[in-house]
Amino acid sequence: MIVTALPRSARAWSTLTGIAVAALSAASLTAAPGPATAAEPAPNTTATDAAGRPVAPLPGYELAWADEFDGVNADGTGLATDDWYYREGEKVICSNSPDNVTVSGGLLHIALKREDRNGMPYTCGGVISKEWFGYGYYETRAQLWGDQGFHSAMWTTGLGDSMPDTPLYKGPNNRVNEIDGFEIDSHAPDRIQHHSHWFVPGHIGNQGGVYVGPDSSDGYHTYGFEWLPNEIRYYVDGVLARVQPYPGPHGLQSIWLTTLGYTAPVDESNLPGVTTWDYFRYYAPTDDGNRGTPGSIVVDNGEPGYAETGAWEDTGEAFGYQDRETRRSTESGATAAWTPEVDEAGEYEVFVWNPSFLATGHTAARYTVTHAGGSADVVVSQRTAGQRWVSLGSYELTPGSGHGVRVAGDPAGTGTLRADAAMFTPAVVVDDADPGYTESGTWAGSSTVTGWLRTGTRYASGSSSTARWTPDLPASTTYDVYAWTPRNELNTDKARFTVAHAGGTTVVPADGVVDRWTHLGRYSFAAGTGGYVELGKDYGVTGFLRADAVKFVPVPTARDAAPPAPTGVNGTVNAIPVTGDAVLTWHWQQVREPDVVGYHVYLDGQRVSWQPVVRPWFRMREMLAGQRYEITVTAVDSAGRESAPSRPAPVRIPVDTRAPAAPTGLVGEAANGRAILYWSQNAEVDLLGYNVYAAGELVNTKGPVGHIADPSFTRLGLPVEELANNQAHQLEIRAVDLSGNESLPATVSVTPLPMSIIGIGDAGYSEQGTWTGSSVPGWLRSSTRTTNVTTATATWRPDLPTAGSYDVYAWVPNHANSTTAARYTVTHEAGSNSVDIDQTTGGNQWIQLGRYEFAAGMGGDVTISNAAGRGYLRTSAVKFVPTS
Repeated sequence: MIVTALPRSARAWSTLTGIAVAALSAASLTAAPGPATAAEPAPNTTATDAAGRPVAPLPGYELAWADEFDGVNADGTGLATDDWYYREGEKVICSNSPDNVTVSGGLLHIALKREDRNGMPYTCGGVISKEWFGYGYYETRAQLWGDQGFHSAMWTTGLGDSMPDTPLYKGPNNRVNEIDGFEIDSHAPDRIQHHSHWFVPGHIGNQGGVYVGPDSSDGYHTYGFEWLPNEIRYYVDGVLARVQPYPGPHGLQSIWLTTLGYTAPVDESNLPGVTTWDYFRYYAPTDDGNRGTPGSIVVDNGEPGYAETGAWEDTGEAFGYQDRETRRSTESGATAAWTPEVDEAGEYEVFVWNPSFLATGHTAARYTVTHAGGSADVVVSQRTAGQRWVSLGSYELTPGSGHGVRVAGDPAGTGTLRADAAMFTPAVVVDDADPGYTESGTWAGSSTVTGWLRTGTRYASGSSSTARWTPDLPASTTYDVYAWTPRNELNTDKARFTVAHAGGTTVVPADGVVDRWTHLGRYSFAAGTGGYVELGKDYGVTGFLRADAVKFVPVPTARDAAPPAPTGVNGTVNAIPVTGDAVLTWHWQQVREPDVVGYHVYLDGQRVSWQPVVRPWFRMREMLAGQRYEITVTAVDSAGRESAPSRPAPVRIPVDTRAPAAPTGLVGEAANGRAILYWSQNAEVDLLGYNVYAAGELVNTKGPVGHIADPSFTRLGLPVEELANNQAHQLEIRAVDLSGNESLPATVSVTPLPMSIIGIGDAGYSEQGTWTGSSVPGWLRSSTRTTNVTTATATWRPDLPTAGSYDVYAWVPNHANSTTAARYTVTHEAGSNSVDIDQTTGGNQWIQLGRYEFAAGMGGDVTISNAAGRGYLRTSAVKFVPTS
């Protein structure tokens, strides 16, 4: 059963009414421990609330979308294809087939079969959600396969060319990042891999590591991950297994549940096999601190109120609050400023959106806030506080445009300064050092446990101790009340807040959310100092109370219904043939309701805005030429309720008839009976790939090779097979765009030569000591091998057909954690010679080890060892090229 809901929105929990709680815990038949037996899975003991909704495993979240895999047919079978795509296409050693994906007995089944299909010896499968998700907590419960050869994963990414039935749109709101909630190889069922990648502005592999946990094939286990702006937190059976910084951009992504044929040789003794999945659930943040507030003033870059000095440039490398129109500068002394037009005097919390999550961000961005009392400086590292609103504090502002924020790179820091938007939100904040904050009982201060604005906090252990925040509110109205709850392992988990408001008092248990504003509710208050918030705990409860700040944000009186739909929606297109880009911008009339905080935008029914957009327009780049789209907009109010969609507005992207530029940098490498081609990646954003021609005949008859999302493809080489040795061959590469336009050719002549090339899977390659497989690519994107055992060695021993002089080359894979001195020792007719090569840089290419005389046969070899005694030693291929 699919369960969908948008928290606090029109798509509310009515879809869950009537779901039997038992459906979440009833036993169903599936594969049990041992590859071919069937047994009852252990009950799913997920807690549910009074309405039957699964309770979020972590505080601060609520269920927003789920599939319990109860089937769509009366007998409980059938995948909900309105909500999932099948994974298709070939990967590693298997062909993904929809036939291998079934639903029955409350479970998703992915079969693994020994059958030849599309050039692969095995079939496998998976599903990809049509819904896109952002920050939140993701969880599945699954029993995997335990025999050698397969690879299962829960992960996020966008849609790709390997799925023929998915939409053609592959623009910047699509494949943005990849979070591997888990990856498990069946030959090591207890080794749970956690990694992440992102593809904006280019591919970055953010390596995590391996967690040794339960045997994933011995029964059902729960796998989850929490995606936060600054990190990813991975869980296995409820245990925090890994915290990984730098989670990548926050673009919305699909969830993938997949099982592949992956590692040869495959153990075929129990095939067909199956992995079974009990459910997938996505829990959205109840309030992640990035939602707009009525009455806030947002000044974005490029809009009135924004100004720059020095050299700045546009960048598509990071996500802003409303779009990817962000700015960056590397010039010393460059500044950016945001000046709001303030209507009413009062206290405002001032935020800046830091678009940078990259390691190149400025380490000391100095934000200067000018306000009624003067100015204040706040220094922020843009490397660790990215992809979110950063609070600069609460200040008095007066009407007009006399106050605002300016940013500059402090000389004490380094890096690229980035700028996006600033927000000024009416709010009364009472911090623990402000008038209005009082304590009873025994309290002490802590400078190491910090709170809002990274300042010190207060703590107490006595049951009679309380802390109270009493604001001086400017008006009688409704306020959202928030408390900043600092993290510390000694804190009690039974703290409570008492909110005294115009309607009485309300006790709110602390929900466990830490190091951010916790929403205590929405209440009516009279103007003045009659209301308060008090922190305390019951008698006998152990653990510390931790006090910091409370804020009161005025909001308009909530209506009982969602806001009306926006009107006047229309789209315009700006095609840029030279870059292959097509930019779609849609506009609409603002909804004049006081509690509307922004708008969500939809492309063919798929939401493409991350947070509600404040301004009445939205832009998307890299639209597919010649396609017709339908665009709609909804309004979102302060309670999170979403209006009905606007009237659809059709828009057509112009047909693209301009061919891409001819590829550059083409070089050819001779091999035995083939040529290897290398070239530079084209820059057009609508690049589909490349066509390869030999003597005027198309080589890649199944379609263009390469893809714009994989720029490493051209650097790692493309083989052109079945070419005669000792004969010159004329080869061409032509770029092809998504509209089918083909460029002029880049040409090269290559004469293949007889030679001996030994890869890690070939006869003649052997290892001594402990080695493992590695994802670092080798020659022609082949797998590589690695070891951190300093005594381990590997040997390439050719069977040379004739005696003579040979040039010897090694393909040297690179990685930052590799050894700086990989010693290649060549044994030849005259003795042996050693060459030390740094495997951290300068590789990913053939490097010549020298020219040597060899006898015919297997008397010579190349052996690699770690001369540095530290770092990872890596192997790929070695070749022996006769010089005559």
